[in-house]
Amino acid sequence: MKKHPFNSSVFSKRTRIIIFLYNLFFPVFFIILLPKYLPRMWRRGGYKESFLQRLGIIHSSVAQRLGEGRLWVHAASVGETFLALKFIRFFHNHDPQVRFLLSVTTTTGLAIAKQESSEWLEIIASPLDFFLITNSFLDRFKPLALIMVEGDLWVQRLWYCKQKGILTGIISARLSPRSERRFQRFRVIIAPIYNLLDFIGFPSKHEQERWNRLGIHAQDASITGNIKFDQVTHRNHLLPDDYHTIFSQLKWSPSDPIFLAGSTANLLEEEEILKAWLRLRLEFPLLRLIIVPRHVERRHELIQLFGKKSLSLALRSSDSIPPAEALLLDTTGELQSWYSLANVVFIGKSLGMNAARGGQNLVEPLLLGAPVLVGPFMENFQPLTSDLINIQGVISVSNEEEIVAAVKYLLLHPEEASRMVERACQLLKSDQGATERTCSALLKLLPL
Repeated sequence: MKKHPFNSSVFSKRTRIIIFLYNLFFPVFFIILLPKYLPRMWRRGGYKESFLQRLGIIHSSVAQRLGEGRLWVHAASVGETFLALKFIRFFHNHDPQVRFLLSVTTTTGLAIAKQESSEWLEIIASPLDFFLITNSFLDRFKPLALIMVEGDLWVQRLWYCKQKGILTGIISARLSPRSERRFQRFRVIIAPIYNLLDFIGFPSKHEQERWNRLGIHAQDASITGNIKFDQVTHRNHLLPDDYHTIFSQLKWSPSDPIFLAGSTANLLEEEEILKAWLRLRLEFPLLRLIIVPRHVERRHELIQLFGKKSLSLALRSSDSIPPAEALLLDTTGELQSWYSLANVVFIGKSLGMNAARGGQNLVEPLLLGAPVLVGPFMENFQPLTSDLINIQGVISVSNEEEIVAAVKYLLLHPEEASRMVERACQLLKSDQGATERTCSALLKLLPL
């Protein structure tokens, strides 16, 4: 297999010292952090099945399917996994000869990815980035390239790829203002590692400037746009297969208006949504509420919240769904299809409750035709959010009062709700085509 050209200039003394210290302290930090993450792993489930893969122990049948020369794509969590799968599908359609390996860090992302596995796409749990595990994995499977999504970069993995002449890159590279401030304090360490990258695809000029301020300049960088803006599925083709059955069990009508709070991450934020919904029901008694927590293991917190207010809440995961006033979507990978049913969507993690800030993906519901409300803390999706607010493509809300007013307005003025979505989609359209541009940029670099 042809290797990517070796560049010795990146192997400075400082970089070698950073790598040495990283591998020296990796086991120490792993042991220190393990007690914090073990309960979370237990609640989310699924780690037993993937535990050996995380240690770099690949079952013989999987290893045989993997072989050598796959294009290795790595994603951290659910959002990155969807983006990675979109990129992989497009690339495969362009060049069906390329086989892919997708590694995923979280169990929820892994479960979603495994639904897409095929002869040309192998899915595994991401191996720990300890040099004994990483080096052995790379030596054994010799990937064509290592492509990371948004910025989930692992130091030893990147370092050893460079030593072996394997192309490395990040697509849809993202850095929040909060991460930039944190990285600035450690730029003397961060910059040499990120500068090992051969390629960075930036969603925007604004994003590229953030990375450049940290002293990060990849050998090959280009503004490819945001892959999240590429939508290939029509709203009517994405509806949940069994939603008629679920509505029937809930005693809801398909014509009932739906207020959906997506990717919520904090009980205080969810309580604000709940209070707003209760007030709205005084005027819209058939308004249904669907809450989709970012982490499904939080379902018990929400069950208790509804119980305290003597409100019935049904779980999507139940074998038999009882009649209820609200639905908790506690399954993985279905949020996008339920956006297709919503009359109004609130974007979670945006009201700024405690550490739950930064916002979640507002592009998906807009492209699926749902009017969107966002809180004031959408740093992870700037300047897009501000641009959308300025053209009245989304509505900004800060509290219960403003949520009530916005939802009421949109329900009473469906024509304006449609125009609002049209304005947003028109803005997003200028950025579409990012998946194609990303694949084209990588094809120029890959040793195919």
